[in-house]
Amino acid sequence: MIFVTVGSMMPFNRLIRNMDKWAQENEQDVLAQIGAGSYVPSHMRWARMLSPSKFKDAVRDASIMVAHAGMGSYFVAMEMRKRIVLLPRRASNQEHTTDHQLHTIQWLREKSGVYVARSDDELTYAIDRALIEGNVSTGDFREFAPEPFLTKIRQFLVE
Repeated sequence: MIFVTVGSMMPFNRLIRNMDKWAQENEQDVLAQIGAGSYVPSHMRWARMLSPSKFKDAVRDASIMVAHAGMGSYFVAMEMRKRIVLLPRRASNQEHTTDHQLHTIQWLREKSGVYVARSDDELTYAIDRALIEGNVSTGDFREFAPEPFLTKIRQFLVE
């Protein structure tokens, strides 16, 4: 199963429309959390929002995630050792107020388990790569900040 999420903040009709088309053309089970978007898919299962436990279940059961280029989606994918395809929102499409997600994909594009689609045309290629490549190495991913950093923060807060 492929799990698609647009996050919880803003709709992302372009991603959902592209994934609905992809689901129609491919024999894969796809579940999408579509948020408040106006586009309603007809070729994949969907929900507006999933409870936190159902969201985690969907990520756990997924072979890959497809998402906007939000850091929360990246962190969830890495924490659960899932490959993730990222399609950034664009301010020019009124999908966000800034193009910070373009900067996010620049930073994440070389990380293990991350597959970047800079445009709609690259989405299928990124999904295909994510589906055939191996396990996610989370060697450079940590759930928590490094201990020296935490020690400095603790010192700052106590002093």
